[in-house]
Amino acid sequence: MPPDLNKLLRTGKFHIDELSREANISKQWLLENSNAAGDHPISADNHLEFFICASNAFPQIVKDIEAAQKSVDLICWGFDPGMEIGERQGGKWPRGLTYGDLLSRVAARGITVRLLVWYPAGIGKRLGLMANNLPGYTNRDTLQRVVTAFADKKNPDLANYYAAFHQTPDRARYCLDWWKKAMAGQFPDLHIRHRCPGAQDVGRHLQGETAGFTPTEIGGLKEVATHHQKPILIDFDLPGPQSVGYVMGLNSTTDYWDTPEHVYDNPLRGYGWEGTADSTRHGLHLKPYRDYAIRVQGRALHCLNRNFAAAWDRAERNWNPKAEVGSLAWARQAFTAGQFAPPAGKARHIAQIIRTQPEENDKTIQDAYWLATSQARNYIYIENQYFQHTPWAEHLKAMRQKYALGMQRAGANLPIPNLYVFIVMPEPEQGGMVPRTYDTVAELGQGGVIPKYDGDVQKFREAPQRERDSMIGRLAQSVMQLHPATLLRQHLTESDIADSANRPPVSGADLEALGIKVLIAKLYTQGEKGRCREIYIHSKLTIIDDAFFTLGSANLNLRSMAGDSEINIACMDKALPREMRQQVWANLAGEDLDGGEGNGTSIKDTHKLWIKKMKTNAKTVEYGNDRLQNHIVTFSDSRGATGLGIRLAQAAAAADDRKVATA
Repeated sequence: MPPDLNKLLRTGKFHIDELSREANISKQWLLENSNAAGDHPISADNHLEFFICASNAFPQIVKDIEAAQKSVDLICWGFDPGMEIGERQGGKWPRGLTYGDLLSRVAARGITVRLLVWYPAGIGKRLGLMANNLPGYTNRDTLQRVVTAFADKKNPDLANYYAAFHQTPDRARYCLDWWKKAMAGQFPDLHIRHRCPGAQDVGRHLQGETAGFTPTEIGGLKEVATHHQKPILIDFDLPGPQSVGYVMGLNSTTDYWDTPEHVYDNPLRGYGWEGTADSTRHGLHLKPYRDYAIRVQGRALHCLNRNFAAAWDRAERNWNPKAEVGSLAWARQAFTAGQFAPPAGKARHIAQIIRTQPEENDKTIQDAYWLATSQARNYIYIENQYFQHTPWAEHLKAMRQKYALGMQRAGANLPIPNLYVFIVMPEPEQGGMVPRTYDTVAELGQGGVIPKYDGDVQKFREAPQRERDSMIGRLAQSVMQLHPATLLRQHLTESDIADSANRPPVSGADLEALGIKVLIAKLYTQGEKGRCREIYIHSKLTIIDDAFFTLGSANLNLRSMAGDSEINIACMDKALPREMRQQVWANLAGEDLDGGEGNGTSIKDTHKLWIKKMKTNAKTVEYGNDRLQNHIVTFSDSRGATGLGIRLAQAAAAADDRKVATA
């Protein structure tokens, strides 16, 4: 079940002055009850650097990897050896140093490189491989056909087809050859292992978290769970100024490369066949992508190593022809956190590594969200790929309800200070994500941003009971009689709507009573001819009150909170969260809308002006009659319910109950 806040808050005794009846205490932003060496220690001796987008982060990662003296440890959701990771130039692959060449070149110098990747197995293998997270390995049959087609000079039409829509032979051949060599152990000192979550571990971790989820959804969470972490650790074996790590949302595949300018059609991003093509913009280069990274020096590296070493030791070894002997965790147990100090003269930041890790029953990312949200008093900024965790929205309102009650007790006429909530997210990439997204935004009084779906929900709520019963009855008959594929095509819309309609409606007035002011934005960019294109948000960033931030691999959905493995860094600091907020907001909304000093007045004004600019930009996107002002656009999604069978099992159970009652 969602975290118990009472177990997260630190309790203790505090001195209260007898005369003033006052005490000095501080807000708790981090998980202090987990602050132990073998748990999730909080350390002040860290230096953190913030990077916006892959074009800024990856060149620094290249420098750090090239400077490695002993070891490079990487955990990747996906790894594309053909991805140009360094500085890019030109419009044709390779536009720069590839990730595959970087690792093999470093390993050739005698540096031990360990690459741990997610590779699905069991029931989820077929669905998981659709992600094509290991180009040249998971799609090797397709790429081999590409190479063969170009080699067959008798069939130029087939070669031209692949050149236009799939892959060029050079890139295809490179990825194929790299994985073949890696799997045969031909790269000195490069070791590769894969890991796949155990359904039993994930199932246990999901217990108490899936209220309202159907068996189909739960099965998907368990059987297609992923290892979604993306940390990097360099020279942990030589603790000192050169030891460095990264916590980020950036994947090591070509799709995720972009610049903060998010140019409408940037040749440096590559072509559609190099990654995930934009189905709505055929002929353009890959989508604009938004994401972040944090570079870490200091004591937090000890936690990054503990995470990596444990994962490496329990990973499958059949990908490692040069298997290392013994346990990495055991080999590194002599190193202590105190050996990792940040560079002299650099700012110090208080940080805590937090995770979702089913194998170790770790849900500290969700704990951190619950705790930090309870402390928010001025603003919450969430930029996330999946804003679908309805329990979080419910928690936010519950905390404000307690706050409002406290204000009432303090003084009958005291107004409730507003809490300004900024949510930036993309349109759900699949129709099946619309219902869960709707439920979450509707919980914050914003269901109208998905108007078609919201209209159907309202109609269902207003329909006479007989009509609703009839609809549910039809759903139940579908469950019992129709083939699943037919069922998905014909009846999911009604089931999703019925599910959402069963949730208590939330109005804007309900949020006003709690002092919650919500805006929801998406991001767009514009070309020279006025055409607009969505910027895909892969980010996982939350900033609260210029005092706290968390950044990493975790989305705001149940999968990331309890199912997949994830890693974030959480930080409380008097300066860094503010600097990050100003940089991000200036980039997305304009320098005049960066929130200024972050006080109540500046955040209030910024929230209002964001909404104004978002509306203006939304008209530009819709009508194309003006120029976009920066990137923020009012969020909207015109789709109806096209989900994955929400509540069908409940409908079937209801039909059975009616049969019993009739009998």
